[in-house]
Amino acid sequence: MKNYGYKVCYRDHRRHRYVRHFLTYTYRQARSAKESYRRFPPQSRKENRSLNHAKWKIIPVKHKDVKRGIWNQRPF
Repeated sequence: MKNYGYKVCYRDHRRHRYVRHFLTYTYRQARSAKESYRRFPPQSRKENRSLNHAKWKIIPVKHKDVKRGIWNQRPF
């Protein structure tokens, strides 16, 4: 399996779907971003509220995401 990068995603405690928060090329950067988000919860980009009780997960970028143009999108 080819490595295309990693997505750091969160899920609210009331929702079932993961939302992408950060995109990186290496697993080490994704892991450090996840740990910093656990220690210092960021704001949600759409609702502008703190993500205190969110569950964080690192998901690898798939080939179909690359075809859709995930690296051409705005990162924030």
